[in-house]
Parts: sequence; C-alpha cells; structure tokens
Amino acid sequence: MKNIVLLTSAVYTNYGIYNPQDRIKQTLETAKSAKKYIPGAVIILVDNSKVDVQNDTSAEFEELIDTVDYYIDNSDDNDIKYFHNNVTNYDIGKNAMEALGMMKALTYISNDKAMMKEIDKAGRIFKLSGRYQVTDKFDITKFDNANTKDKYVFKKAQPSWINPADTGVNTLLQTRLWSFTPAMLLTVMQLYKDIIETMVGLFNQNKYIDNEHAMSRFIPRDMLVELETVGLQGNIAPNGMMIID
Repeated sequence: MKNIVLLTSAVYTNYGIYNPQDRIKQTLETAKSAKKYIPGAVIILVDNSKVDVQNDTSAEFEELIDTVDYYIDNSDDNDIKYFHNNVTNYDIGKNAMEALGMMKALTYISNDKAMMKEIDKAGRIFKLSGRYQVTDKFDITKFDNANTKDKYVFKKAQPSWINPADTGVNTLLQTRLWSFTPAMLLTVMQLYKDIIETMVGLFNQNKYIDNEHAMSRFIPRDMLVELETVGLQGNIAPNGMMIID
C-alpha cells in the first residue's frame, strides 16, 4: 500500500545555521531515506523558501525535484514572504511558516485531482521535516495497525519548556515525523487553522507557542497514539545538534 509523505522544507531561508546548498543536500537525503524505509512512499515536497529558490538551477536541486513525486512551491505566497522579509526571530518565523505552509499545502492538495487520487489509495499520510533522515528503526506496523485507524501517531509526548500559562499545556509532541490517515485530511486542515490562529494571537501578546506545544494542546488524547521511537535522526537547524527520535 502507498503512504503519502509530506516533506516540509525551506531550502532558502534566513533561519538556522545551514546555507541553501547544505539544506538542499540534506533534504535530498531526507527524500531518499523516505523512499528507502517508508513502504510505497509518495513524496510531496512542500517548500517554504524565499523566492531565491526559483533561480536555483543546481544539479543538487534538480535531483531533489526529480526524487520527489510532487512539488508544492510556497515561495510566492504573500504570508511566507512576510515572515522571510520581516520576522527575524528564528522560533517565531520557523514555526509560523511550518504551520502556514502545511495549511496551504493541504488546501492545495485537497483541490488537486492527481494528488487526491494518491491520497485516496494511501494507508497513511506522514509529515516529515526536511534535513532529517528516516532510519532503519522506522516500523510501518507501529504507525499503521488496528489501533491507529483514524488516529494521529506521534513520538511520545515530552515535558514542556514553555510557561503553561501561555500555551495551556505542560507537554509537547515532536513534529519532525508524525502521521494521520487520509480520512482525517479535513480534520488536520482544521487543526492547522486552530494552530495558526492561536500562534498569531499569542505572538501579538508578546507570548509564544510552537507547533509542538500547539499539537499537544489541540489533539484530543483519544485520537492520539504515542510511540517510544519513530525512526528518525538529524541535526537541528539552530545549532546543528544531532537528535535521534
């Protein structure tokens, strides 16, 4: 059975320590690892880059585009442009653009006949962050079984590091690799609408919430399955530190 992989990236961005060439190579490795370890992976690249990406004719970028099955380029989107051009805070910019990019991508997919045919034939839809690699610890049977039907599957919730008075929760759910079923597509679109509205409201109050805490806040516990290991590794953008999930 096919599985959809929404590979999110921003290969041209002001945020983080990696330059575009590094990001492209790392994201290419992400795509290759997804093809290797996620059965029947159909990869939809969702890129939230600056408009500079439109002038990239490098062999590495062309290989990335050739490796994925579909490419959604959000670089011309006015909201994405706003954060690239006006928001210097890494945490706010990165988190807002991830949520916005996913919302816009899901909306686009829901109106695209070819991609919806792929969705309809899929077992699960995975959200996978670019620059990380799926590893041989990934086990599709932990994500797709009778207990996970029409439920979110995440790495086990972790303790919060943000004031719960601001976020409303004392845990977070890592968003580097998680999944849901095709029947939940509209539910996930609404989830991101709630997340974006909450983010903007808190940012305007000089408070903060990221995607991880927002997921913990809005996902009902009876719709959540948590795993000790999801099968992912990579270097985080702020400082290059290696993480293993």
